[in-house]
Amino acid sequence: MIGLKNATFCGATLFAALLTGHLMRSSPVAELRYPAKAQGEARDVNQVPAATSATGDLDSGITDMELTSVAFTSASVKSVVSPGPDQDTIVSRRAFTAGARDNLLSSADEHRVEARFASTGSPADAPCNVSMTARPLAAAMVQLDLTAECEPDTPVTLHHNGMMISQITDSKGNLTLQMPALSRMAVFLADFESGKSVMARAEITSLDIYDRVVVQWEGPGNIQIHAFEFGADYADEGHVWEAAPRNMEDAALGRGGFLTKHGKPLPDQDLRAQVYTFPSATVSRTGDVVLTIETEVTAETCSRRIEAQTLQVSGGGALSVTDLTLDMPACDAIGDFLVLKNLLQDLKIAQN
Repeated sequence: MIGLKNATFCGATLFAALLTGHLMRSSPVAELRYPAKAQGEARDVNQVPAATSATGDLDSGITDMELTSVAFTSASVKSVVSPGPDQDTIVSRRAFTAGARDNLLSSADEHRVEARFASTGSPADAPCNVSMTARPLAAAMVQLDLTAECEPDTPVTLHHNGMMISQITDSKGNLTLQMPALSRMAVFLADFESGKSVMARAEITSLDIYDRVVVQWEGPGNIQIHAFEFGADYADEGHVWEAAPRNMEDAALGRGGFLTKHGKPLPDQDLRAQVYTFPSATVSRTGDVVLTIETEVTAETCSRRIEAQTLQVSGGGALSVTDLTLDMPACDAIGDFLVLKNLLQDLKIAQN
């Protein structure tokens, strides 16, 4: 099983910092958020084990496109204490030209990387063709098309700038999915347990007009990003989460952020992620976007330790990574929600 502690390709030392969280029983607010689970009242934060984290600025690159000699490098890493409630990320509304708008809905240069490996379980010297393409989409998203004819119905791990998700090919060894770009020159790696790997890359020219937040985890449960745009409360139009995700068109046209879910839970490899994307340079409003992370206490997760990680990139800049260990409450708290605040940097959108 691949651990999230290996998700960041950079050889970085991570530093511990204390985070703030609280457990919410269902209440009138929770009724709006989770209508089917409403009853009870809030539980004090001191009754919930604290989450530990580590934060750093990471930037990985590929120095050799030969699959047998991939090298990853890291930028400097510094100790950062998790931001307090009044420490916001300041995001200026960047200049946006007509040319940049044209690039939003069009594809940048597409790059294809193809590899050949010996097919496991086939006659000696029989080739196995494994290939993958990366095609830029709107809102700094990327479509990956993977073909691995000798890996039908097979688990595969997708990697990109520290983000890792598990997936499975179809009966013909094919897989098509979308992933968010976390760097302008976005490199993606598909890795099979057999040792076969393939990479593809695409230049994402529109990344610098977006802010992007990823939360990823390994194992059971469901960790959610909640974005509250411009003063929105639970169930308001500006509350973006998995039950009200919007879509990439909303972001590409500057209407607001959207949320995507990635990864497939598999018996021996359960790596999933949620991603929130906000068009900081093109939205016409000013104000704050408040970000929280929440997870429900379930029979699968109670009294367990969950490994998780957040990735955050603003305006195409350096990637900020926070490594998390969540000690979930005991099973008498099933149905409650663990809410982590001040873990992600809120966005403050201001015009120039």
